[in-house]
Amino acid sequence: MVKHNLLDIEGTTAPIAFVHQVLFPYAKKRMEEFLKGYQFSEVKLKEVQIEFEKDCSIREEGFLSRFTKAELKTKTKVLDFDSNLIPSYFEYLIEKDRKFGPLKEVQGKIWKEGYESGEIKSTVYSDVPGFLKNAQDLGIQNHVYSSGSVEAQILIYQYSELGDLREYFTSYFDTAVGGKREKESYEKIANQLGSAPNEIRFFTDIVEEAEAASSVGMEVVILNRPGNIPQKPHSFLIWDHF
Repeated sequence: MVKHNLLDIEGTTAPIAFVHQVLFPYAKKRMEEFLKGYQFSEVKLKEVQIEFEKDCSIREEGFLSRFTKAELKTKTKVLDFDSNLIPSYFEYLIEKDRKFGPLKEVQGKIWKEGYESGEIKSTVYSDVPGFLKNAQDLGIQNHVYSSGSVEAQILIYQYSELGDLREYFTSYFDTAVGGKREKESYEKIANQLGSAPNEIRFFTDIVEEAEAASSVGMEVVILNRPGNIPQKPHSFLIWDHF
């Protein structure tokens, strides 16, 4: 018996277009100005440095083109890490849709400013509120699991065009529990919910995430929303809507 709904956001409860055409450009445009007054913890700054140096070692042209010739050692095509390079680096990671914790944290704070100022209103599929309410009425708890930070997840549902939907959710999970394509992440979530995996139904638009959740015993539904990325053949249940 299902006791919990675990819901992805992008391509599941909200259109991919909203994330890529509204949220990402908003964060990218304001990244440099926001980071002028932002202080990373030593741990987070080290994470950024490690990720930066990993990308620098690959020397991928899209990465290198983010920086000026003065910043680039042209003979070796290598950059010395400097915190002043972080804005350009984070803009690159946004372009790549990199699921990187420190970036997600900063994006969430930038979006918070946008939501609170009224510049951003989130787009949520019209069938979502009814589905969440019906689940709640049946005694099923609703939870979120997304690569965006917990703060960003809450903002999407708080400032939606359909109203504040936070009342329908019990808890939120981000990649602090692990990657969405890793089975251990779903084991951790089940443990935190205090439920057997087969009491949890996971909704996503990505087959690899579905496979990871299914491998620990969760029931899985794949959403086939307009604009979603075509998936490889699979045997999971497919819904066009809630």
